[in-house]
Amino acid sequence: MRFLEDKLDNFWNAHKSNPGVAYVYGHKLSLAWVLGILFIFVLGFMYQGNAAMFKGIAEASETIISVPSATEIVKVHVVPGQEIHAGDTIVEINRPDLTLRITELTRELDAIEGRSSLSSAEIDQKVAEVKANLDTRRLTLNAEIRNLETEYQKNKEISAKLKSLSSSKTSSDGNDAMAMRIKSLKNELALAQKSANEQIALLRGSSKLQKTSGKSEAANLKKELEELQKQQEELVQIAKEDWVVGDVNVRDGEKVSSFAPIVTLTHKSPTLIRGYINEQIYKNMDLGEAVKVTTLAGTGKAVVGEVVGLSSRIVPFPTRMWKMPEFPIYGREVTIKIPEDNPFLLGEMVTISEASAKLLKKQKEKK
Repeated sequence: MRFLEDKLDNFWNAHKSNPGVAYVYGHKLSLAWVLGILFIFVLGFMYQGNAAMFKGIAEASETIISVPSATEIVKVHVVPGQEIHAGDTIVEINRPDLTLRITELTRELDAIEGRSSLSSAEIDQKVAEVKANLDTRRLTLNAEIRNLETEYQKNKEISAKLKSLSSSKTSSDGNDAMAMRIKSLKNELALAQKSANEQIALLRGSSKLQKTSGKSEAANLKKELEELQKQQEELVQIAKEDWVVGDVNVRDGEKVSSFAPIVTLTHKSPTLIRGYINEQIYKNMDLGEAVKVTTLAGTGKAVVGEVVGLSSRIVPFPTRMWKMPEFPIYGREVTIKIPEDNPFLLGEMVTISEASAKLLKKQKEKK
């Protein structure tokens, strides 16, 4: 505003004899305000909905080693700041409850297999007893039937020779009674055979049911045992990729509660940029959009990043981004993924802007 007033004073000194200029000079303050407001309005219109550049902080993804139950630390193999590679041992952990449960499951599985074998042997023995009883009963009945049939046949032959007795009521009644007895014994034999078959079928079905039940119970126990054995293997934590040790929160021999952080790992180079767009200069960005990331001073090699996250609300900027400590700044948070081979330091403040077509082409050629 002072700049505009100085310009008006210079203009007045040069043209103060002109009546129009005199009028304007008399209202210089009002005119300066009008021009200032107009300038701000035009500037705001030009940048409305478009943020050409904003700032962010270089960060790295982290992973925390913890376990879902109380544990005992056997040995820590790393120290803070150490670089580790895939295959390196990070920490050895002991879970007494896990070892105890694995032992219990192993014993239960052995017991189920033993009970299954014993039950099968008992059922086979009972089936053999039923068959033996049936054979004994069959021999007895068949012998009695054969005797009765022989006697019945003899009586018929005698009756045929003694025609005078063929009409005898006593002989006829005796033969009829013997025939009925033979029929009754044959029915009894058939009934004994049927009863034995039913008993054997029932015993065989019971054996299959017990085996099926035992297999189902054993399958559930084996599934639990496999899961626990997998957890036991994970008690020795091995690095699956290259990391830098951030924090080590335990010591050898220390007991740790469930889900307590044991070791924190981070990547050596930043992999993410947490950007912040001022709410007064707002830009609608889309997921997957390419952006250019450079150092705060604009020096060094630019890196092409990809927008992978957009906050759905306005959040406060980190304190280090505030221009004045007593005046917080608010805006939208943007998460940008960058390649691991970048020149930035962890925690470094960077500048984010739209990626030019030339830079995008260069990045594609590099890939």
